[in-house]
Amino acid sequence: MKKHILILTHGEFGNYLLQSAQMIIGETDHATAVSLYHDDSPEDFLQKVENELSQLPDDIICLVDLFGGSPCNVALRVSKDRNMQIISGLNLPMFIELYNNLDEDAEKVIEIARDSIFDVTRKFSTR
Repeated sequence: MKKHILILTHGEFGNYLLQSAQMIIGETDHATAVSLYHDDSPEDFLQKVENELSQLPDDIICLVDLFGGSPCNVALRVSKDRNMQIISGLNLPMFIELYNNLDEDAEKVIEIARDSIFDVTRKFSTR
């Protein structure tokens, strides 16, 4: 069975990232997002994540927006009982690369995503 990407973010970032990715790569059947809202308590968010996990396969890569934030902390909490790798620093290139290579080693995908971050102005500067 194919891995599943679970995106946990503050606000609608994860949902919007999925929508943007779908504009580029098409349907993303093996990815879902759970949003933490301002009025969610940590326990509310934990419950939302556990509800989502109950519908997913066992092999999960969890992408979070911010290391040490509530989505990351909840991911760490639920990872104790699941086969889940957690990666922080979520961005669109990372997601697309990971989604297109779900059977690859996640470390390789992180390296590719890291290399996709650069100063465009400097790269194309003629000065």
